Parts: sequence; structure tokens; C-alpha cells
Amino acid sequence: MSTPAGRRSPYGWQIGSLAGSPIYLGRSWPVIAVVIVVVFGPNLAQPDRGPEYGYLAAAGYALLLLLSVLVHEAAHALAARWSGHPVDRIVADVWGGHTVYDSARTSPGTTAVIAVVGPLANLALAVIGYLLQSVTTNDTALLLLSIITLANLFVGVFNLLPGLPLDGGQIVSALVWRVTGRRGAGFVVAGWLGRAVAVATVAWFVLLPFLRGQPGDAFGMVFPIVIAAFLWQGATGAIRAGRIHEATRQPAADVLEPVVVLPATTTVAQADSALASGALRPTPDRRAADDRVWLVTSDDRGWPVGVVEPGAAQAVPLEARPRTTLSAVTVAQPGAWVVGVSVTDVLTDLIRVMSERSLSYAVVVDSTSRSVLGLATADRINAVVGAQLARRGRR
Repeated sequence: MSTPAGRRSPYGWQIGSLAGSPIYLGRSWPVIAVVIVVVFGPNLAQPDRGPEYGYLAAAGYALLLLLSVLVHEAAHALAARWSGHPVDRIVADVWGGHTVYDSARTSPGTTAVIAVVGPLANLALAVIGYLLQSVTTNDTALLLLSIITLANLFVGVFNLLPGLPLDGGQIVSALVWRVTGRRGAGFVVAGWLGRAVAVATVAWFVLLPFLRGQPGDAFGMVFPIVIAAFLWQGATGAIRAGRIHEATRQPAADVLEPVVVLPATTTVAQADSALASGALRPTPDRRAADDRVWLVTSDDRGWPVGVVEPGAAQAVPLEARPRTTLSAVTVAQPGAWVVGVSVTDVLTDLIRVMSERSLSYAVVVDSTSRSVLGLATADRINAVVGAQLARRGRR
């Protein structure tokens, strides 16, 4: 459900839409606008224009910067839609902005294209601003055009630096993915490069001027450090995501636990007898490490509706078991808990679906035959991924 323009949402205020995708002004954006006005206002003041002139000019710069951010993100969004990926939202926030689109089925080439168009849009704005300066005579317009031209030039070039979370890092990640066939490896390489960019940012804008005896003002020292901290945080997240991606490249079927599906009207006693006699074989036909077999109940059409917690069934007294149906000890699950997978799907795909649907349990079926393959549990997946990371020594 969309939020009407001008209304607040978890992402901020919706100020419009692009091809059906909402555009939000993040609640953090006014912070950077105030900083721009306070910091740049005094520097833009002119004695013959009154004390308020500098602040008004700085406010105009803040608005033009917002427009530049939106053009940058709109380029990402349009490229994503052109590539067939639904765009959930565009958000302008304190760090510039971000575009959220469905990248589950993307490719290295598509990822690179979506990434590169953002900085290219900024460089195009810089060219437009430069050309407009030659035909503009108004002093205030010239001032704002010169500032926003330099800002777009800097943002465009800076975003092309080869490290995540910058757009250039997305391009590097896509290149490594293309060469190695491993998307996780791309995240890791581009994440480490992002850390290098963060260190270089502090060295270039803070340390080098300081060593030269030209440290500048407090804002000029602090702002690069804040940007570097943001880059380091994003790069670290990319490295972590890449390592998890590498740890989840195994087939999705490897984490499935054996399951027996019975009608919810089956009594606990009947289930005990069937399992004890071996009349029911678990799917898949193997036991988990702890010899556990899950019971899943189905409705009268055979559709899985819930999972029987082992402790709940065992707690039913012996004398009550013949008249207690499995429905009484079933934890109902949402309809979306039945997940179809193909033979090519890996654990990454299963985790993505379970995360999107907020599932703790998932009955996994073959997407072609619709036969039940087993039960996926968040606990089991976390244990498998944790063990993989531990073996790699990368916790």
C-alpha cells in the first residue's frame, strides 16, 4: 500500500513517485539541510545584500543538492525497471539516498549497469551546470550553478571509486562475480576495497592537509571522517554479506530435515503407531543428526497447515492420546510457509524467501512435481551457516 504524497511513512515523507515507485524524503534529510545552511550561510554572505542573503543562498544550494540526489537515484530506479527488476522505493536521506529494488534474479551485467548510471547522471548534471553558467548573468544564479556543478562533479567521481558501498564498488563486485561465478566473492573483494577508500578519504582530506599545516576549519576536518566512517561501516557489512553468501552456496536441500505429513484429524495415538511401525517414511528419507523427524499436519486437501512441536505431542497423557488430534498440538503456520525450490536453488535462495516472508519454518516442495522435500527451520539454517563460517575462521 502506498503512502499519499506529503504523508509520513517508516521511510519518511512521500514527496512523489516515479513510474509507480514512491519517492521519500527521509527524516534525516532535514539534518543535512540545516547543516548546509548553518555551515555555508556565513561563507556565502555578501555585505551589500544583507545578513540573510548567505543563508538564503545556502538554502537554495540545499534544494539543488536534493534535486541532484533524486536525479541520481531516479537513474538507478529507471535502469532497474528497464532491466525487469521491480523498484520498491527511492529515499533521499542524510547519506545522499538509496534505491531499493528486487535484485534476487539480477546478473553481473545488470548490476553494473544499474550502479553506473547514478554517477553518470551526476556527471551529466555537472556538464549541464557548466554550460548554463555561460549563458547566465544573474550573480546568485551563477553562484548556485558553480557550487552545484562542482558538487555533482565531486559526487559523480567519488561514487565511481572502486569500493562498496559506493556505486563503483558495485561495479567491481559485479566484475568479480562475472569472472569467478561467485557473487559472495564480489562482495568481499569490493568490501575490502571500500575499507581502503575509507582510509584514503581520511588520509587525503584530513591527514595530508594537517601534515602540510593546512588543516582548515572544523567542518572540513570532521565531515570527511564522518563520510569515512559511513564507508567503513558499509564496507564491513558487504564483507560480512559476502562471507555469508559464500557459506550458503550449498544446495538448499542440504539443510532440510525429515518430515512426515499427516492429516490434522489424525490422533496422537494413530501417529505414534504409524511412526513406530515404519508405515510412514520421512521425507527426505534420512534422519537428522539428532534422529529427529518433524510432524507436519495438513488440511482435508492435503495442504500443509502447521508443524507439531515435538514437546507438545509428547506432553499429551497416554490416556488422552487416542482422542487427541494432531490439530490440538499443532502450531499453525501462514499459507506462505510452503516454499517451492528447483534443483538449481541454493541455500541463499531459500534464506532470501524465508526472510522476505518472515518464516521460522518452511515446508519445502519441489517446484516442478510439488512433492514434499523436507522441513527448513531457521534454527537449523543458522546452525549450518554458523558452522560454515566457523570452519572458515571468519566469525
